[in-house]
Amino acid sequence: MKHNLFSFFCRGLQMCRNFLTTCTISGTRGKKLQADAALCGRSMVEMLGVLAIIGVLSVGAISGYSKAMMKYKLNKQTEQIGSILDYVTLYADALHDVTTWFGDRLLINLGAIPQEMIGDEDDDYIYDVFHNKVNIIFTGNGAVHYHAMRIDIGNNSHEICLNLYQLAKLHSALLWNTVFSRSTDDISYHNRMYGDAYCWSTDTCLKDLTISRMHELCEICDGTSSCTFWFLWNLRS
Repeated sequence: MKHNLFSFFCRGLQMCRNFLTTCTISGTRGKKLQADAALCGRSMVEMLGVLAIIGVLSVGAISGYSKAMMKYKLNKQTEQIGSILDYVTLYADALHDVTTWFGDRLLINLGAIPQEMIGDEDDDYIYDVFHNKVNIIFTGNGAVHYHAMRIDIGNNSHEICLNLYQLAKLHSALLWNTVFSRSTDDISYHNRMYGDAYCWSTDTCLKDLTISRMHELCEICDGTSSCTFWFLWNLRS
């Protein structure tokens, strides 16, 4: 497509040059050429036609590029978040008694965070490929400990929500539950979906999530620019 677009563009430039040369040349030869008014007219029509085609192809190319870039970012996000979930699950026993709100810095020091997700040294958060803020929490209450990952989503919330639910479904055997909410303060019960060991019906099981159900869950944040997705896992007592 890029080669065809470039060829059309070059052809358009050549027609413009021919047109201007034909219509402005002076002398006997110029008069002879200018006498052929139809020649100038055809060149202009062809030039405009080529420019119109270039415009249409440009719109298509930009649209295709945007879709390809979005797909790349979604795949990259799956890789980034998935690698963190795998690491924390693998070392769950060692991390069991750790309690810190900013587990991001701990995992950075352990080399568990992909380099491209790390922000400034004095920043307690990490960031996914969409530059969404990610916070990893190790906390406990008495004998109960759990780990959580919170992702604050800005733009493209519906597409990102779908992507994260699909990732959660892949990790359903390891997770306690997930929540997608309009804000960090609104962790609604009806939006919780549970891992294999904690769900009591197909309506609440991550492993049984369908694409249509994912769309339904993600609609809660349609029309807003700030939403939060929670992964909670490794519940211990």
